[in-house]
Amino acid sequence: MEPGVHSMDVTTLTYIAIGLAGVALLLCIILAISLRGVSNSLLTVKEEQQIQRNAIGDEIAHLSHQINEEQARSLVQGKHLQQLQEQLVQLENQLREVKQQDPSMRLYSRATELVKQGASIAEIMQACDLPRAEAELLISMHRKNDRNV
Repeated sequence: MEPGVHSMDVTTLTYIAIGLAGVALLLCIILAISLRGVSNSLLTVKEEQQIQRNAIGDEIAHLSHQINEEQARSLVQGKHLQQLQEQLVQLENQLREVKQQDPSMRLYSRATELVKQGASIAEIMQACDLPRAEAELLISMHRKNDRNV
């Protein structure tokens, strides 16, 4: 081999090696840039997912608070309803006592019951010791009410 040809081959091979190294370096740079873009995209997706998780967590907390408020309101309303029922029972008992204490009310209550059972004027007058006009008035009032119902 001639010395000039050998040096030319080495020089050419060196240039080719440098060129290949440059191409490899360029490919590595392109690959690094691509990986960085993918990495940034993944970070962005993860950040968006975290934002969504936070938003969902906030919504869950808000709904939980609303449920707790509704339950508290229901308890208060239940207690209030129970108090009203107790008051109604007390008023019914008081009314019953008043009716039992007033003799005339007892007579009219008895007469009303007899009218509802279909008793005659004479039966009502005798059982309740009422004048005929009052017995007739009770019959006409209660029978009119029964027809309207």
